[in-house]
Parts: sequence; structure tokens; C-alpha cells
Amino acid sequence: MIRAGKAAVRTAVVLAALAALATPGPAVRQAEPAPAGASATTGPVIRLAYRSLQPGEPVLVFLDNDGTVRSASVSLLGKTAEMRAAPSSPTPLGSGSGDLFAFLGIDVQAKTGPCVMTVKLRRAGGAVENVRKDLVIIERKFPSTKLQFKPEYVTPPASLQARIKRESELLALATSVVTPEWLGDGPFALPHDAPSWSNFGQRRLNNNVLQSLHTGLDVRVPFGEPIRASNAGRVVMASDLYYGGKTVIVDHGLGVFSSYGHMSGLLVKRGEAVRKGQTVGLCGTTGRSTGPHLHWSFKVLETRVDPEAMLRLPL
Repeated sequence: MIRAGKAAVRTAVVLAALAALATPGPAVRQAEPAPAGASATTGPVIRLAYRSLQPGEPVLVFLDNDGTVRSASVSLLGKTAEMRAAPSSPTPLGSGSGDLFAFLGIDVQAKTGPCVMTVKLRRAGGAVENVRKDLVIIERKFPSTKLQFKPEYVTPPASLQARIKRESELLALATSVVTPEWLGDGPFALPHDAPSWSNFGQRRLNNNVLQSLHTGLDVRVPFGEPIRASNAGRVVMASDLYYGGKTVIVDHGLGVFSSYGHMSGLLVKRGEAVRKGQTVGLCGTTGRSTGPHLHWSFKVLETRVDPEAMLRLPL
């Protein structure tokens, strides 16, 4: 329990680590008990849910509102997210009650060590309260490998540089606009039942020339099989990219985006609303690829996070 300065109410910060189970789906360990004598009903409660505090991990922040908080935001590692009405809360944001939540992420290249999460609570009457929680990001070991690609995918010719630059800018733009509402439908789901290579964060030496970082997960989907949207949202990109091949990016709201790459066919268009489980394309080997597979990745407020961890979030 953390006392909120001189305010009459208390704000509890409860850490709930997500269990790293072998099967997908939300699983939350029991939250840490409050200190002796503390009451969980004397003010709003801030709960954190995550698999681990390591590079490449998403963090869910929940605010169990007691009716005194009009709005809230949360900051971590230079990113700030406005908290919005939680999916289970029937009360709209700004009404003075109703639970709130937000997504944050620890980027795959984040530095390890101490960091601070700050939650800003804006109360009725204009009072502002900052709740600080000290966290520690611990080291994570990532795999490494050597790959062989066609030479033009490691050292592209000058004639393609303008295209590559333009596509890079479009990708950055597509995932930079935060939709201020949650578009998802329950927890995230696998885009296909095939196993993955568990290669998120893999350091790669391509053609013994170029070192790169793999910021997604490669799923061993056979050629031509359907790829499903991991959650509901809206398509912000459906294009054939030089490196990513035929790619679909879905905006799930609140700064969360999922991406599906190297497909052989696109079955949705930009601007289209998609349901969770809807087929967005067919598996292929387009772009910089060594064979048929799905490149599946996530960004949370521009931070690159592990898709397997997204499956664990208790939504």
C-alpha cells in the first residue's frame, strides 16, 4: 500500500506477475498481499499484470477506481499512455467512476536496471496526484543465428533505396497514431496453430555481412494456409513490402498493433474492420524470407514486444 501524499485516500499498487505457462491464455499469479493493517477499500488500486519485467515484455496497468478518479495516465521508460475504460467496466471514461486500463511495453532493446513507473491521477475538483512505483528490468538472454538470403535482400541495389526508405516511413506512420479506445475483443489469440521457432529477439548475421535484430516471432505455417487476426481491430496497412513481403498491420487501439508478414496473399484492405480470428491473408514466403512461414509481431506504443507474452495478458 502506498499513501498518496497528504490526500485522505490511499492508492494501492499491487504487482501481479503472469505465469509463464506452456499453453496460451491469461494466467495470473496471486497478487502480493497488502501490508498488515492496510485496507484495499480506502482508495483506488493500481494493478500491474505482466509475464516478466524484461526486455520485450508488455505490461498491463489497471486502475480499480473508487469513484474519485476522473482520468489517469501512466508513464514508463519515456512512454505515456492515457488510461481508458477497461473492457469489463460499463462506466464510460470521465464519469468519475469505472475502472481504467492501459498498455505499456518494455522494448526488446531496453536497458536493464532500475526504472520508475508513474501513474498520474486526476481527481474531481482538479486535484492531481502522482503515484510512483520503482521497478527493476532484469536481463534477458536472446538467441542468435546465421542466415543466408539472396544478396539483394542484404545489400539492396541503389535503385531500390527510395522504395525501402518510403516503406520504412509508411510503417512508422502506420503504428504511430494511437486510437484512443480499445478495439479488441477479449484476450489475444494465435494467428495459426502451427508451432513457432521461439525466435523473438534473435540476433542474426545475414550472409556473414549484416547484423540484424528479429523483433517478431516466426510461425511454421505451411504455404497457403489462412492467417487469422489475433484480435479485433482495424487494418492500417495491407501492402507488399520489400523486406516484409505481403504484410497486414492491425490496430487494436490504445497503441497496440499486430503485424503479419511474408504472406502469399492479402485478404483485407486498409481501413477495414476485422474480427478476432478473421482470415487476413495466406501464408507465403514473400519479401526477405528463407521459406514459407508467418512473421508475427507486435508494437505497444512503438515498443517491440514478444507475441507470446501478448497471449498471456488478462484481457
